[in-house]
Amino acid sequence: MSQVAFPQVASSQITFPRIIDARVDVELSADGDPRAFIWNRFEHTVIGQPQAVFSRTSWWENDGVPTRIDTELWRLDASRGGEEQHRYDLRHDVDGSWVLALDWG
Repeated sequence: MSQVAFPQVASSQITFPRIIDARVDVELSADGDPRAFIWNRFEHTVIGQPQAVFSRTSWWENDGVPTRIDTELWRLDASRGGEEQHRYDLRHDVDGSWVLALDWG
């Protein structure tokens, strides 16, 4: 039996997201995509096309009837002023509010 060789990845190359979980104000484009958000008093402008990602919640583990089965997330790259861009995950909650969930660095 032959073995498959996988490339080695140094631990310094592995990126883990930083959990933020902060409410933010989001400005939407005409298409409904996030184009900017305010975090810690600073505007972060979205660069490129944000990607909508939906994750299924374990609604059956909660009491009562679910109001929403999928969680709406937006993965995007954004920059504050002329600073280096970061990748972020924005969550759009059932009540219409937006939460900056993760900073991927």
